[in-house]
Order: sequence, then C-alpha cells, then structure tokens
Amino acid sequence: MKQNKSHHLEKKLSPSREDYLKAIYKLSKKSKLVRSIDIAVYLGVTKPSVHSAVTELQEEGLVIKPLGGEIQLTEEGRKQGEIITNKYQIIRQFLITCCHVDELIASADACKMEHVISNDAIFAIKKYLRIEQGEAF
Repeated sequence: MKQNKSHHLEKKLSPSREDYLKAIYKLSKKSKLVRSIDIAVYLGVTKPSVHSAVTELQEEGLVIKPLGGEIQLTEEGRKQGEIITNKYQIIRQFLITCCHVDELIASADACKMEHVISNDAIFAIKKYLRIEQGEAF
C-alpha cells in the first residue's frame, strides 16, 4: 500500500518533513550514507527531532535506516528530495535574478515558498528563467 501513496507524497509531507528530506538529499550528495548528527547540525535541530522525522520518512518509504545505522534515501526519497531541492533553487534564482531580492532574503523566502507553490507555477518560472537567462538549470 505504501507504493501507491508514493505518487502523492510531496503533497502529504509536512513542510518540516520536506525540510528534513531536502537536508538528507543535500547531505547524501556528499556521502551516500548520512548520519543523524549530520542532519541535526545541518538543520540546527536536536538528535531526537531528527530521529522522529527520520522515523516518519522511513514509514513513508523515503529513507532506510537500519537500527543504529546511517540513513540512506530510497529511490522515491531521492526523487522527492530532488524535486524539493529544485523547487527551492528555481524560486531562489527567480527572486534574485528577476525581483532583485537580496540573496539571504531570497534563500529564506524560497525555503518557505517551496512548500506551497504548485508544480505548474514552478514549470512556468523555470520556463521564464530559461527564456530570460538561457539554460540556467
């Protein structure tokens, strides 16, 4: 049953869980296996918070964490992490390039906006940026 849910996970994950998934995705680019402490430091949260989030992500089929082991993304987790990360990057680039928003503010706002913006809007922004900026992404 979890397999069928995977097509709608992006809509069902809370913004907080999306942030954890994005962090795991980014950290996994450096090392395939990610430690809880790495996530805690990256997000500025406690290890118990990481444990809770990772447990939920594991139940959703997005990560694998053997007892006492390092965290690894499933294929679905990697896909969802990439989608969330790309949304963030597109929004951030749009705010900086087209709206002339300060980079720090653009980063903070993009992190908030990535959770609520539709895929249609993201595709439109991406198309606009490509027309205006060339193949930026």
